[in-house]
Amino acid sequence: MLIFLPVIGFILYIFLGTGFRISKRKHYALKALADDVYNSDVTKRLNLGRSRVYLREHEQASRLLTYLKNQGDGDFTDNNAAEIYTDGREMFDQLLLDLRQATKHIHIFFYIFRCDRLGREILEILKSKATEGLEVRLMYDSVGTLMAFDTPFRELKQAGGQVEAFAPIFSNINSHLRLNYRNHRKIVVIDGVVGYVGGMNVGCEYIGEHKKLRPWRDTHMRITGSAVWFLQERFLMDWCYASETDMVEIDIPTYFPEPLELGTTPMQIISSGPDTFESPIKSGLLSMYYAARKNIYIQTPYLAPDESVLDALRIAARSNVDVRMMIPRISDYAIVHLATLGYARDLQALGVKIYMYNGFIHSKTSVIDGSVATIGTTNMTNRSFTLDFEVNAFVYDNDFAERCEAIFHNDEKTSFLLPENYFGKQNIFRRASYNFARMLAPMM
Repeated sequence: MLIFLPVIGFILYIFLGTGFRISKRKHYALKALADDVYNSDVTKRLNLGRSRVYLREHEQASRLLTYLKNQGDGDFTDNNAAEIYTDGREMFDQLLLDLRQATKHIHIFFYIFRCDRLGREILEILKSKATEGLEVRLMYDSVGTLMAFDTPFRELKQAGGQVEAFAPIFSNINSHLRLNYRNHRKIVVIDGVVGYVGGMNVGCEYIGEHKKLRPWRDTHMRITGSAVWFLQERFLMDWCYASETDMVEIDIPTYFPEPLELGTTPMQIISSGPDTFESPIKSGLLSMYYAARKNIYIQTPYLAPDESVLDALRIAARSNVDVRMMIPRISDYAIVHLATLGYARDLQALGVKIYMYNGFIHSKTSVIDGSVATIGTTNMTNRSFTLDFEVNAFVYDNDFAERCEAIFHNDEKTSFLLPENYFGKQNIFRRASYNFARMLAPMM
């Protein structure tokens, strides 16, 4: 736009691009201060601090765990159980069951919440629970979900539920008429004891019913244990920001009850976004990649990272670490897919094995050495690392990491390992399209 329409392009960039960056950063700095106070109070009242024994016993994860604790306010908990879902229908079947069994409150945030068949099924349960007197809070991103006035949302409000859009584009002082700084998180917390986080939004495409993008593969987690407290905390902080309400006194018994199901899986819930000084999730990924000694397996639907990520993967690959990355064969955004292939070309030249999944893989996962894994909402793009609000679970457990490795290897069976001459055989116009798309990478 700046090249072909200089004047109009500049004006559009002000409103739709980074815009009044200093003003917006200052605004999110205030949000960060309020979040820090809330986080400190919750942490203090929950008496967390069990990480020292774990640090002594798990040397490889200790630096990553400590870094994320210091930079991302990601308190460590080691009494969790986690289920991994790679089939959307199975995940949503379990989610619907958990929603029906809720007795106190339901907190839901999705970047995309479609009012299709799946969305209406969820909304019917939410309306029923709100009618029963449960606290039901539903939040969505105003860009990801352009449906603020749809009848189903009004019906949920009429039933007693609360609905909020995160940073509406045109109706809120927080929006500044721009499309950046979106909340890309997906969080569900039920009664404070069951939590969900991962790559799946609410829409029939996530259960395999997209007309063109088939098969659609994603990864999501269901968590029980104390880690749910930090999904709860993140939701409440985002809710208070979106609803423009002050942080109320923390009701520990209601929102942060003692876990009903205890496991042995250690993990941290880490958030990042424009309200963080650094990008804790990106830095956590970098720490993982630099710590790897045997292998790194990555799945991402979009690939447009900065030089720091490329350097980390290059150094790992040149250090005889088996680095594998899986990207989709087809994508929902053509220009982003071209950029993805352009970066994949460079990574392959550095020694990274590139697998092309035979369909659309929307999973956002990394696992190293069968010991540390992360699943969440963060794509391998600059937008996810710096502009969007994201959340990931970092898990320090061999059994869990080995399950993630097994999922990757199973996906390899329906993927195509790009040969070394794959990109070299393409014509000049195809290669030029990659380079053109990469010019737009900072916006992706």
